[in-house]
Amino acid sequence: MRLIFYWLMVFATLPFFFGCRETPKKQETGRDVAVKTQQKNPSDSLIARQLLDSLVNDSVFRNSGIGILVTEVTPHSGRVLVAYNPDLTLVPASVLKIFTTATALEILGGSKSFGTHLQYSGQVEGRVLHGNLYIRGGGDPTFTIERSFSRWIEAVATLGIDTVDGNIIGDARIFGRFPIPSTWTWGELNSSYAAAPSGLTINDNVYEVKSRLKNEQGQAIAGDPLQPYLAHFLFHNRVTEAGDGSGDVYVTGNPFDTEKYLEGTVAKGVKDFSVFGAMPDPALAAATVFLQRLEAKGIHVTGKPYNYSNIRDTAVLRTLLDQRTQIGSVFSPGAATLVHTANQESNNLYAEHLIKHIGLNRFHNGSDEAGARAITEFWKTKGMDTGGLYLFDGCGISRYNGVTARQLVFLLHAMQSSAYAEVFYNSLPLAGVTGTLRNAFRDSPAEGHLRAKTGTMSRVKSMAGYMHTRSDRTFIFAILLNNFSAPQGDIKQKMERFLNGLILL
Repeated sequence: MRLIFYWLMVFATLPFFFGCRETPKKQETGRDVAVKTQQKNPSDSLIARQLLDSLVNDSVFRNSGIGILVTEVTPHSGRVLVAYNPDLTLVPASVLKIFTTATALEILGGSKSFGTHLQYSGQVEGRVLHGNLYIRGGGDPTFTIERSFSRWIEAVATLGIDTVDGNIIGDARIFGRFPIPSTWTWGELNSSYAAAPSGLTINDNVYEVKSRLKNEQGQAIAGDPLQPYLAHFLFHNRVTEAGDGSGDVYVTGNPFDTEKYLEGTVAKGVKDFSVFGAMPDPALAAATVFLQRLEAKGIHVTGKPYNYSNIRDTAVLRTLLDQRTQIGSVFSPGAATLVHTANQESNNLYAEHLIKHIGLNRFHNGSDEAGARAITEFWKTKGMDTGGLYLFDGCGISRYNGVTARQLVFLLHAMQSSAYAEVFYNSLPLAGVTGTLRNAFRDSPAEGHLRAKTGTMSRVKSMAGYMHTRSDRTFIFAILLNNFSAPQGDIKQKMERFLNGLILL
């Protein structure tokens, strides 16, 4: 009954007859349509053409940029089922993560992990360390307070130390001084989804603030592990009650400053609220909390917490040494696990760490620019036409990013023959079941039969992945939609209708 329903839906919404009008050729709109007809069943071409027409000729896409490519996997190559502007460069949003994650597996390997280390410089005399303690970051996006600090404090106590005559230094230099991608917009940098990567990431580089409506200032959440760091923040509460029952609270302010503003509205009748924001200085946060934990365990610290890169006190600068003794380490899961999380949950922070590690591996440079160059060069050596490929970050937040549908399909096809083919494939969300697709394609033909990475931002909707059809064929697809004039929910439904029609072939 389900299949009958979807075919009736297709026939009801499309002019299904043999003499249907042709998909438009390239005109002044810049749209370039090429529908191939080499399918096993001639009717497949007609159905695919009808489905494509229904999508791209919808009035909500009148002013849009659209790029679509669907190929069928065959023993020797990919046969084009349907294509529409497949070489048009468009903003991909988070679907860009498949470039970062696939390349991370290929270059770094699935078992590559990243460590964070506790070190000291100076000498231990009696029960006093005359020197500094360092938390040296290795670019681990999973590093948390609870995973490490208790064990590390025990390690310090085991050395017989009850006093640190020096400072606690967070050392995040592995990725360079400015880890935030230069093309991220100022308005996003306080948002938790745009928490910037750091060589010393801690607790996802995100803090939580709880406050109450009409309080003049926000309050850091009681008992939060970042409380010692947040104690230096000043939150101005500008949140008001919404008149229509909806609400949205967010953080604004200089992204590098500790003075912030809580803005937006809460639903009618709500008094207490919380909001998440991006840390301005994760390395300082790690050093601040570790110092407080040491003091709480009876290990006195005479100095202060610092971010190694931001120290201006000349007396402290003279104490910094790269010759250190290591007394504790923790490591991230392997890159395969990071890739799985990055794709399943569209984790921006993990993707940003991966692109920086790719740059470090290839060019000994932990910048997004180096990582983007390494990714582009890698796929060019694999035979990809990289013309029109523009990478400015690893996660897709930057609107400077640009890819084509053909490049996405090329990568997805190439990964089928990778040593990490299964790892990569399983990292993609499963329609109606897992990750960012858990609530998509429910009770439809695609449920459980389509794996894809999605991308969403204002005026951008994208998806790329694999689908297994009713006739046991495998299609690889990429859809990039820019600058449409309908709500995201409507665009999602139109995209799902198109893909559900194809999966019935």
